[in-house]
Amino acid sequence: MEKREGIFPRNTRQIGEPGQGARVFIEDYVYTYLRQLAGDELTCMRTAALLGRRDTSGIYIQGALEADMGQERGKWFSNENWSGIFRNVQIWFDGLEVLGWYLSNPGFPVTLTDELKSLHRRHFPGQDTLFFLTDILENEETIFRQGENGLAPLPGYYIYYEKNEQMQAYISRQHGGLSIEPEGVLTDRAAVRFRSAMQEKKEKNSQKRLMTVLYTACTFLVMVILVIGVTMINNYDRMTSMESALYRISESLDEETGEDMEQAVQEENRLAAEEAVMEEAQTEEALSEAVTSQAEEGQEDAEAATEEGEETSQENSVAAQEDSTEETDVDTTAATEPERYLVQAGDTLLGICRAKYGGDERLDEICELNGLDDSDKIYVGQTIVLP
Repeated sequence: MEKREGIFPRNTRQIGEPGQGARVFIEDYVYTYLRQLAGDELTCMRTAALLGRRDTSGIYIQGALEADMGQERGKWFSNENWSGIFRNVQIWFDGLEVLGWYLSNPGFPVTLTDELKSLHRRHFPGQDTLFFLTDILENEETIFRQGENGLAPLPGYYIYYEKNEQMQAYISRQHGGLSIEPEGVLTDRAAVRFRSAMQEKKEKNSQKRLMTVLYTACTFLVMVILVIGVTMINNYDRMTSMESALYRISESLDEETGEDMEQAVQEENRLAAEEAVMEEAQTEEALSEAVTSQAEEGQEDAEAATEEGEETSQENSVAAQEDSTEETDVDTTAATEPERYLVQAGDTLLGICRAKYGGDERLDEICELNGLDDSDKIYVGQTIVLP
C-alpha cells in the first residue's frame, strides 16, 4: 500500500530512541486502553488488533480492538476471529486498516519466540506490520516491526494526542458507558487547556448530577422524618387516650369491687344474724313444748290416782310427790338452760371467755360446746352457747 503524505503531529512524547527508518506513533487513548486491557486480567493472555494508517511521516496506531481468541495459540486468528475483527472495524473504526496485533503475556519475558514469529509471519506477512508485546507485571513492553529481515524490535516510538472520537466511543462501550483518561504526557499548552476544560466540564456535570441526587435524597429523607414524626405524635396521643381510658376503667372496677364486697359482707352478716335468731327461737320453742308436755302428764297421773280410791291414796300421794319432784326437776332444768351470747362487732372468743369467766381456762369447753374447731372463726350475729 502506498504511503500518503502526512504531517508530523505537534503533541508528542518520545519513548526511547526511535532511531532510523519508519517511525511509529501511538495515540495516547489507544496506549492507555491497551495497558488497562492488560491490567484487567493478570492470570491469562489478552490480545487485540492494532488499527491505523501509514503515510510518509510514519506509522500511526489510531485504534485497538480487543480480539478474545482464547489461550491456545494454535487456534488464534481463525476465520471466525478475523470475521469478528473486520466487523468491529466497520462499526467502530471505519476507514482504518489493520496494522498488526497486540499481546499481553503477564509473567513472561518480553522476548520474540519462534512461535510468535510464525504467528505474525502467517497472519501479518506485509512490510511495516507491527507486533506490540508487553508484560504488565514487570512493566516491560516492546514494539516489533516487520522489515526485510523479519520482525525486529524498535528502539523507541512516540505517543501523541488527538481528540480520537472513534477510540473514545469504543472505550466507552467497553467500559459500560465510562471513558478513561489517557496516560500520555502532553507538552502542547493548547491541548492541556483543552483537557482541563473538558475535565472541568465533566466535573461540573458530575457535581450537578451529584447535587440533584443529594437534593432528591434530602427531600425524601425530610418527608420520611415528617411522616415518622406525625405517626409518633398520633401514636402518643392514642397511647395517652388509651392510658386515661384504662385508668378510668380501673378506678370504676375498683369502686364497683369495693361496693360489691361491702354489700356481700353486709348481706352475709344479715343472713347469719337472721339464722341465729331463728335457731334461738326454735330452741326456746322446743324447750317450752317439753315443759308443757311434762306438766300435762303430771296432771293426768294425779287425776287417775284420785279415781282409784282411798286404798291407793297413799301410793297416789307418793306418785304425786314423785311427779311433783319430776316437775320440779323439769323446772330446774329449764331454769338452768345454758347462757347464750350474740357475737358483736370486734368480739373474739377469747375475749368473751375472759369477760365471762375472768380467764381463758374454759375456752376449750366453749369451743367443744359450740362445735368450733378454731377459736378465731366467729362472725357478727353468731349465737355462742356459754357453759
